[in-house]
Amino acid sequence: MSSTRIERIELRGFRNHETFDLRLTKPLVYIHGPNGSGKTSILESIHVIATTKSHRTTNEKEMIANGDDFAVIKVKTTHDRYQLVLSKYGKRTSINGVEKRKLSDFIGHLRVVMFAPEDLNLIKGSPADRRHFLDLEEMQLSPAYLRDLTQYRAVLRQRNALLKRLDQGDDATFLNILGEQLHEYGKRIIAERRMFVTELNRELKTVHSVFSSHEVDMRYLPDVSEEGLAAHLQKQQKKDMLYQTTLAGPHRDDCNFVFNGFDAKSHASQGEQRLIVVALKFALLRTIEKKTGQPIVLLLDDVLSELDDERRAIFLKRLPADHQVIMNSTTPIEDNRFERIELAKGEKP
Repeated sequence: MSSTRIERIELRGFRNHETFDLRLTKPLVYIHGPNGSGKTSILESIHVIATTKSHRTTNEKEMIANGDDFAVIKVKTTHDRYQLVLSKYGKRTSINGVEKRKLSDFIGHLRVVMFAPEDLNLIKGSPADRRHFLDLEEMQLSPAYLRDLTQYRAVLRQRNALLKRLDQGDDATFLNILGEQLHEYGKRIIAERRMFVTELNRELKTVHSVFSSHEVDMRYLPDVSEEGLAAHLQKQQKKDMLYQTTLAGPHRDDCNFVFNGFDAKSHASQGEQRLIVVALKFALLRTIEKKTGQPIVLLLDDVLSELDDERRAIFLKRLPADHQVIMNSTTPIEDNRFERIELAKGEKP
């Protein structure tokens, strides 16, 4: 596996960073400083340029500094140069100076796995939070999945709009065509999610056992099976017309985490939930590495804050040696393996 490492991060007008230029020389990086110094924004910018998505907001305007018309993120790795420009007109991306107009041509080149406090919503949050996680991670693995998901969402919007206009006695020919298209994309999404969760759960159980004697499982909960989706679209169309929306499909999928045989949401403590999510991110890193054979950048936002001393020591000892790890915290660390970077509140880096 050839080493890919971020060597330079440049930001302009991104969050609280008017201008920012950071050069990295070690695979292990530890950024510390008080709240408000921009630590999380640095990790967020890397996640955005890798996936085109923020882990903190769906409103892209929030990432542009107040008063600015646009924000620029530049990342140089050992092999490539990436650029992403955010503006009120949308996103523009390029690799090595070549513009990438399709997301599927940009996502998946720089692969990252990120842990952030918001990830506790994977256990405590809504099915939409968990679907977003599945989609975001699979998009990094498979351009075909991204294309199927994009097409599925487009057809779903078209079908739901048509359902709102149709009456029970109207000609349903076009609705049938859209149903066939929805099934074609949807069945592949369901199959891919099922396989992905199976592989991820296998790694999760292994990683989690290092930190805890408790048992944990991740389970995929499809709204319908591949065959069930076809049956619904064929036999329950009148019901969809009555409710004026598509009532079944992967847009209603979920997954859950089982802790010692019970739902982790209600039976695991906050500390145990956090540990499950941390283990999940390590499992994700191992899954992506096995499927792609490529190195991944691991981003860890305030991961140490709720780990006790014993688990913190285990965690730091087991950081992957073959991947770049960029961490942040409000407190410094005494570990010479890390390139240590200190930020001051209000200071322009």
